[in-house]
Amino acid sequence: MSQGLDVFKEGDDILLVSSKGKRRVVKIQGDRIHTHKGYLVTRDIIGRKPGIIVKTHVGEEMLALKPSVADYIPKLTRRTQVMYPKDIGYMVLSLGISSGAVVLEAGTGSGAATMVIASLVKPNGRVFSCDVNEESIKIARKNLERVGLIDYVELIHGDVKNIDFKVSFDAAIMDIPNPWDVLSRIVEFLKPSARICIIVPTMNQLEKVYRAMLDTNVAHLETVEIMLRRIRPFEGRVRPESIMIGHTAYLMIGAKILKENI
Repeated sequence: MSQGLDVFKEGDDILLVSSKGKRRVVKIQGDRIHTHKGYLVTRDIIGRKPGIIVKTHVGEEMLALKPSVADYIPKLTRRTQVMYPKDIGYMVLSLGISSGAVVLEAGTGSGAATMVIASLVKPNGRVFSCDVNEESIKIARKNLERVGLIDYVELIHGDVKNIDFKVSFDAAIMDIPNPWDVLSRIVEFLKPSARICIIVPTMNQLEKVYRAMLDTNVAHLETVEIMLRRIRPFEGRVRPESIMIGHTAYLMIGAKILKENI
């Protein structure tokens, strides 16, 4: 048995990857872990280092890994559509979010983007995430607790336009139905040059957001739509997957500016 701190323990989450690439995050508990290809015996996993190959009782091999934050997102408990990793990844890079940053999120949802941002700003940064739906806040709290990131997030039940924040933000995200109605309010709490990303599903909404930017101290930097097509890299038959993740949302990114001339 492998010794050391970096080993699987009872109660840990584990990422199982099948020979066909199917992924599933499960908890190591009880005597068995059931999969779509038979069950695994937990005593064969506990005390072993991540990265091992495990076999189910019918001989199916699976890779056992430590899950990343992105591995949780597809199966999060949710009440609304979850943001996709492809969109979240581009967004956090464009916003320049890093360790120590203080970030505002309007529209918590399931907490998918929240947990990614929290993983970047820890240990000294913080995410202030608000949502008008109390059930969304409860679901997000549960999801954040599961991945061990709740300590870096302030979850607020309420409408962002009515919240008086006592901090200035390094970046902001808006994923709410009518972002153009509250953009000027959110900009008040941003530091000069801070980036903001507004997420909307339709093009006519983009027009309204762009008009709101022109009416506030926000300079439009870019608007993008991210597509993702996976590749099957099997020897002698490399080809794209027949199904791809196409349109999920438009990301409109801007920066707070000071309307001062030098």
